[in-house]
Amino acid sequence: MSVYKPKKSAVYLYDFQHRGRRFHGSTGQKTKRAAETVESQKRVEAVLNLKPKPVISLDKIAGIYEEKLRRQGRWDRSTEGWLDSLINALGPNAFISDISQVAIGDYFRHRAALVSGASVNREIDVARALWRFADRAKYDIGEMPDWGSMRYAERDNDPRELQFAEEDKLLDAIREDYHPFVKFALLSGWRVSEVRTLLWSDLDFPSKIAWRTVKGGNRVKRPLTTEMIALIATQQQVCAQVFTYVAASSRQKRRKGQRYPISKDGWRKVWKAALDEAGIEDFRFHDLRHTRGTRILRRTGNLAAAQKALGHKHIRTTLRYAHAFDDDVRNALEASESRTIPEVPNTGQKKTA
Repeated sequence: MSVYKPKKSAVYLYDFQHRGRRFHGSTGQKTKRAAETVESQKRVEAVLNLKPKPVISLDKIAGIYEEKLRRQGRWDRSTEGWLDSLINALGPNAFISDISQVAIGDYFRHRAALVSGASVNREIDVARALWRFADRAKYDIGEMPDWGSMRYAERDNDPRELQFAEEDKLLDAIREDYHPFVKFALLSGWRVSEVRTLLWSDLDFPSKIAWRTVKGGNRVKRPLTTEMIALIATQQQVCAQVFTYVAASSRQKRRKGQRYPISKDGWRKVWKAALDEAGIEDFRFHDLRHTRGTRILRRTGNLAAAQKALGHKHIRTTLRYAHAFDDDVRNALEASESRTIPEVPNTGQKKTA
């Protein structure tokens, strides 16, 4: 019988082939005898299923799913990035029916080491939507993964804010060629990918605007402050990207001392080294964006402006930064505790009977 129990698994799995088609999944049973009974039932079902569902590769079903979302106007860069990463990790040519929950779980555990639990859960939701789409389209998906068991606990904490003393230490510690990249991220509140891929052709200095082309060809307008423009003006225009780094050594097509575009993950080692040197803990690059959102609200109290500056689609996302009002509330509470009645300012006007 083709039943087995993987390490760290509480239940037995089954895995067999019938007429060149693979059948596999969880038996849901903790004993081998019970698992063999389930496996026998699955074999009977496989024999009776005269019209098996067609198999499809992960890359192909993702392409079909993308076309659907594009037609509905629901495709965005985040979904594209998350699916691209998932496909590359699991294998673009792998049949979706052959991808086990163990492989998917391993991938999301890797992601959890890099981003927050909330971010991982959003990626899980995208993967789940893809699998469900394939299932509704009558493709063979094998055993539907238990998506709920993969989810991570989300911290119900205020977004991490960089204090001004920490900011000074961080900017002093960051490598000189990466300093403008980090400083611009803090000033703008943009996502790291937006800062990294900013092009000279995106800039309209007279209007103090950066135009960004998002997936689908739409152009999005992002305001630039005087300080942001001044920072951009200090950059050498050596390629299409605004922010570049200096190669520390020569290898492959890079030459020591020459400037090159910052790659998707090329900044991570430099960033970690700066945090270690500055003695800053529990702080991610994305927290630069959180810091800007908090500072906007603390200074202006304008949720709509913060939403626009950060590019949030929904105001509920911006409300995460409402903790910036905590000091105002605290001051109001403390003022209300006083037993002294505040004096009414003398306006110089005479009282009338």
